[in-house]
Amino acid sequence: MDQEERRRRDEELDRFWDIDALIPRKRAVHYAADTETTEIELTEIPSKTAETMQKPVPRSIPIPKEDDRPKPRFIPPHTEEEQNRKPAPDEEYTPENALIRSVRLYRWKSNYRYYEGFVRDAVRLLEVRGQECARVPFFSYVPQYGQMSRAQLEWYLWWRENFQNSVFLDTDYSYVLLYAYERINLSGKTDARKTQESLCTLWVQYRQTYRQLDSYLPEWICDYSLIHRLPPPTALSGSLLSEVMAHCHLKEFYVPSGGEDGYLRALLAFSSNYDYHKSKFCTDERVELFDKAVREALRAVTRHLSRDGQLFSASGMDDSKMVRDAYTGALCSYRIKRRIEVEFCSFSRSHELRYFVTDVVKYTENKLRAALGIRSRLSVYALPVSVRELLDATLAGILPVREHPERKKDEVSEVYEKLYDLPQKKLSLSDAAEIERLSWETTERLVEAFEETATDPEPKSPIPLPAPMPTAVSEPTDTECGDDALKVAMQPYLAFLQAVWAEDAIGQKNAARDANLPLEVLADEVNGVAAEHMGDILLEEIDGSYHVIEDYREILKSVIEL
Repeated sequence: MDQEERRRRDEELDRFWDIDALIPRKRAVHYAADTETTEIELTEIPSKTAETMQKPVPRSIPIPKEDDRPKPRFIPPHTEEEQNRKPAPDEEYTPENALIRSVRLYRWKSNYRYYEGFVRDAVRLLEVRGQECARVPFFSYVPQYGQMSRAQLEWYLWWRENFQNSVFLDTDYSYVLLYAYERINLSGKTDARKTQESLCTLWVQYRQTYRQLDSYLPEWICDYSLIHRLPPPTALSGSLLSEVMAHCHLKEFYVPSGGEDGYLRALLAFSSNYDYHKSKFCTDERVELFDKAVREALRAVTRHLSRDGQLFSASGMDDSKMVRDAYTGALCSYRIKRRIEVEFCSFSRSHELRYFVTDVVKYTENKLRAALGIRSRLSVYALPVSVRELLDATLAGILPVREHPERKKDEVSEVYEKLYDLPQKKLSLSDAAEIERLSWETTERLVEAFEETATDPEPKSPIPLPAPMPTAVSEPTDTECGDDALKVAMQPYLAFLQAVWAEDAIGQKNAARDANLPLEVLADEVNGVAAEHMGDILLEEIDGSYHVIEDYREILKSVIEL
């Protein structure tokens, strides 16, 4: 490669890193040549006065003194009264609900007008009766009367007529949404309780067909009820109550104020990390027993831990505040829309309460499993001993009594059994002496056979046989030392066994730590001692902790002297 080629190559490499060469060049602006004349108007410049002309022009801009500089404008701070001043609510009340402290309603600030035509049409069509006609499809993201044809409006009126008479015809989603808008915007012109009932019926009857109603109607029913000071709808109960609470941010509104079943259902649905209905042992024939046991256990615990008669005043229940815009996502006139502030006692946002309820449910299922003869157990972490004792006393009359059937001896044919029968012969001292003599003769022959004659050429004298000793035959007697020996052998493991009896996983780990042994090794030692004295192990491992085998609970109870 000569010098010229090397130079060209270096230039190409240098141009490779030239970013400007990659950017397209801007075209120069071309100005067209214009030869036409244009008039220009000049304003009159005032002539200089003699005084101005005589005044010398300063060569530099003078710097003003400190006192001559303009001072910034002083803006006084807001007073404490001005800072704390808030708009007064238009309405404020305390509902008849143990969980909701107060409700404040504020009017909507902006007076928008684009839905007023819909409200006028709704008032005009309120008393119009529908006539039977064919179903006509209709779709709109925000359905309104003005968007429908005459045939669509006639079908809507006919469907509405049937709906209000509890006849629920199949229809399109936009008609269902239009009816909800109509009920909301006719507030003040219809009975509030009937409107609440209609919105609940609309959600119940059409939510299976149109699942998107779950995102709107539970919230709108809550807003409508709070604005009109209505209690939770009685039409929603049982499983429907849990469903409507699951789709509403303010779950506490739907908790009924009368009775405890609503509170207990709310705790089980939204304050527990464990659903016992999903347990493989909660079968169809046992679900009624599980429901009764869990609810009675939770009712007893909540009554025990409540203060001032309030069911939800246990630890971890803090007051909360929620600000919500009414009818979010709905077509709503500004005259109807409100801003709602709610102060309430939250049960679904407390982690401490959630862990506590979860342990109560798991402990109750463990007792059910023990009563049904199921050995596996759920882990219960931090349930106090006083609560465990309360649950034991509550569940004592609910749990089924476990029957322990007697083990029947296997039936064996008489021919087979006779092969293993002992001969019927009386005890004889002479026969025993003969058996012993023959045994010693056999021993002597075996010793002579394995003896090395090379190291000891002289024959050994025969081993003298001991004189037969008279043996006394006595009947075996029962001893009562078995339980006492087991108690003495288990004394080093008493702390661990007490934690096993209480089903305290943390206490078991602490006992293993105090013994400087892994938990598994400590349990194996206990089972080894039990096998030595009882012939079977005492403990079994379930979900990371150890539990006593149900058949040996009384033995463990006697060992730890409970």
